[in-house]
Amino acid sequence: MSVREDLHKTLNYLRRNGLSDTWIAARERLRARADGEECSDAPASEEALAAQRDAWRRLMRGAAPETVFGPACAGRTAPKISVLCPAYETRAIYLEQLIASLEAQTYGCWELILADASESRGVEAAAQPFLDWDPRIRYVHLPVNGGISRNTNAAAQYVTGEYVALLDHDDFLAPDALFEAAGGILRTDCEILYTDEDKCDENAARFFEPNRKPDFDYDYLLSNNYICHLLVMKRGLFLALPLRERFDGAQDYDLLLRAPKTRICHVPKVLYHWRTHPGSTAGDPGNKSYAAEAGKNALEEYLSAHGIDAEVRHARHRGFYDVIYHPDIFTARSDVGVTGGKITDRRRRVIGGQLREDGSVEFLGRDERESGPMHRMDTRHDCVAVDVRCMRIRPELRGLYQEVFGSSYDAHILLPEVDYTAQSLAFCRRAAALGYRTVWDPEMVLRLS
Repeated sequence: MSVREDLHKTLNYLRRNGLSDTWIAARERLRARADGEECSDAPASEEALAAQRDAWRRLMRGAAPETVFGPACAGRTAPKISVLCPAYETRAIYLEQLIASLEAQTYGCWELILADASESRGVEAAAQPFLDWDPRIRYVHLPVNGGISRNTNAAAQYVTGEYVALLDHDDFLAPDALFEAAGGILRTDCEILYTDEDKCDENAARFFEPNRKPDFDYDYLLSNNYICHLLVMKRGLFLALPLRERFDGAQDYDLLLRAPKTRICHVPKVLYHWRTHPGSTAGDPGNKSYAAEAGKNALEEYLSAHGIDAEVRHARHRGFYDVIYHPDIFTARSDVGVTGGKITDRRRRVIGGQLREDGSVEFLGRDERESGPMHRMDTRHDCVAVDVRCMRIRPELRGLYQEVFGSSYDAHILLPEVDYTAQSLAFCRRAAALGYRTVWDPEMVLRLS
């Protein structure tokens, strides 16, 4: 991101959140850059890519998928992935790089549906050299520009693959993206697959801000469209849930909210490159404030349709949302059993709260006002466990609480010097075994003096 774009983004944040929050955010951002947290992952090595190309050639010669992707793939067929790309007056260099990234894929069973709603012939001209020799690329000229949702739906009518992947017209894929996606599909028989992503500058020369996503996280999805790119979905499911134009700008978020929340596969590799340039959402989400509003509307409709008594407010980070449950999360949602938040010292540094599988503390040492990587510290999300010293539970779990901690929930006296990690982990795991989620709530804070 250029200095000018960075300044513009900071000023937008200042207008929304005020000086104090902006200072904390800027300090956190500078430290993240100094620590290398904003540097993207190294791309796959040439050796790894060569091995994938060799594996693809073996598949083409009739090798069974399990010999390439593992025994879980036995009896399955390598899927054809149809990449949908609606385009409108796309710059030739962007489109050429997009198509070139598909031509460079180590997995060859794909097609590109390029749905062009442009008034000029620029997109067609840029695509023509590729169309002349690669039958996997299909160019469709749309008679009118109906917007992102209608254009994508129109493109979907030409799909012949078993899965659909969405690719924005100014972005591009890592060369191993479809190979890794196919492997995930074959191993899990998923309906939805997503990968990690990063951003690149306008010239695709510098890569930064990797979004290393969690495996499927329901509450994080209710806070923002963290899945975003690369999104791959079974063709039948995608066609059954056409994009809705009233949510243009957040049409993929609306799609994911309406989709089933089972059989979802996450590939934890940066395989999608989101280009930043003047006017792009990647450069500054504030450039498309209508998208944030569309996402809020989609989330409100989802909650209402599922009988969840709540309202949605814009969070301090553009494109993120706060769900306000009435009268509380336990009443509004029967799936939530435990919530917990930050435990801080007198300097407002996190010393406890969210626990990982091994009992270590997530966000340890951070200022309680920071937002953390991809704003997860500042955003409600599901987690393994939370520290009992900053915990709330639903009434149905009081008996389990008594069993694990040896006293009633109301009477339990917690000593600040006692390590409750093992008991907290045991309690939250047993609650999960009963079907209850543990949810991180950034608004819950316990300060130990």
